[in-house]
Amino acid sequence: MKKVIVLFVFMFVSSFGMAQSDAPETTDEISVTKEKEMEDVKKKVDKAEADAKKDKKEAAEQKKKDKAKKKEEKLQKQIDSKTKSISKEEKQVVKLKSQLEKGKLKGTLSPVDIQKIEDKVAKSQMKIMKEQEKLTKLNRKL
Repeated sequence: MKKVIVLFVFMFVSSFGMAQSDAPETTDEISVTKEKEMEDVKKKVDKAEADAKKDKKEAAEQKKKDKAKKKEEKLQKQIDSKTKSISKEEKQVVKLKSQLEKGKLKGTLSPVDIQKIEDKVAKSQMKIMKEQEKLTKLNRKL
């Protein structure tokens, strides 16, 4: 009988000890798992923020590149326009000079007409010089 009582007490004490040891371990395990989950969530959030920041930075860089490209295209267009304008004026000067020579050879031009044509030539040459200065400035910008 003594053995049965000792066995009964032993079982009661061991079951009570297990019940106490199980409860704190489960709360510790739960808190540890919750902490791990929280850390995982925090890592994911940090990674998502870093990715978003990286994407934003890449978008800004792309915008800068596009803006620079547009500016370069605009400069190139202006350069082409100035070159075309210069060649047009040069053709005009050649045309006026040939008219002047023809008129002088034939003797059909009056001194007033000669002066007008020479003024037009001088004006066109001044315009060419100004356009060339503008062209050099544009080339420096490019």
